[in-house]
Amino acid sequence: MKVIINGRFYSQKLTGVQRYAGELVAQLDLLYDGTDVEIALPPDAEMPALKHIGVVRLGKHTGVVWEQTDFLRYVRKQKAVSLNLCNSAPLYGRKIVCIHDVKIKAYPEFFSRKFRMWYHILFRNITRKALALITVSDFSKEELVKYYRCDPQKINVIYNAWQHYAQIPVSEEHTASFGLQKGKYAFSLGSLEPNKNLPWILQTAKNNPDIVFAVGGGINSKVFAQDNIELPGNVRLLGYLSDIAAKSLMRDCGYFLFPSFYEGFGIPPMEAMVAGAPNIVVSDIPVMHEIFGGSVSYIDPKRYDYRLADIAAPSQKYDCVLERFSWKRSAQKLLDLLQRMVGI
Repeated sequence: MKVIINGRFYSQKLTGVQRYAGELVAQLDLLYDGTDVEIALPPDAEMPALKHIGVVRLGKHTGVVWEQTDFLRYVRKQKAVSLNLCNSAPLYGRKIVCIHDVKIKAYPEFFSRKFRMWYHILFRNITRKALALITVSDFSKEELVKYYRCDPQKINVIYNAWQHYAQIPVSEEHTASFGLQKGKYAFSLGSLEPNKNLPWILQTAKNNPDIVFAVGGGINSKVFAQDNIELPGNVRLLGYLSDIAAKSLMRDCGYFLFPSFYEGFGIPPMEAMVAGAPNIVVSDIPVMHEIFGGSVSYIDPKRYDYRLADIAAPSQKYDCVLERFSWKRSAQKLLDLLQRMVGI
């Protein structure tokens, strides 16, 4: 039976979810040289560079409409199983789906009513009807069982990894270009998504006036002005950053901060390890302990009175984490699942 990968993620902005899908597909392309795996793309998607997996561009729609109509029709015509790696899938047809996290259930107040309604329908459908489920950590597996009463035997944990970041060069220019001094600033990749806990960064900046807090990502001072959020004088919003700039700033910072309330995995601290950030501080939540163990420092994300110099240092080296994760091993686990469930 044929497997057709949902390639909608190639038309989306690159976040951790799309990174996961792209890296797994790239490694799967190296591991599997048969003819029973294909990837379908919407009209607005970028063309991936693949050697063995066939690529077809189809339909006239984009986004969710493409996924639920053009993609679904093609999968059915091929009498295939769809592989969906980015939290979404056609409501009908045979499918294998990766759900990265269920913060829609854990923190419903973070989302609009319309968004919650759609994902309630979507995740209920996926967890009941998918041939197999994939997720990215044991924590997320437990959450799927908790909120959707999934059979644990149906859920396959296939981790994220870090090798993509090792290929990114660093520059000696970026830190100075932002007016930052090496080792003299705390760095975080920011977002206004509530689970990312940006208020912790802002309050901690107030508590540490002698340290500059540099925040990269798609936020700007106009947003703070509109929402009447006070921006401390030692916080600098850097805007969107290239991979080279982000990795360079991770390498040169004094602290890399990741105070998220909720994650399915959490790639940025692992990327900071690859970059060589000297101190990595993450939230004291179960998934962070599962992934990073004793190689990072922990803070209570609901406590806002920290002095960075007082945070306990980690007990282990980064190698204890990095040696556990590999895109190649994760892709092999995905291939094993496809061979077991579909027989490719």
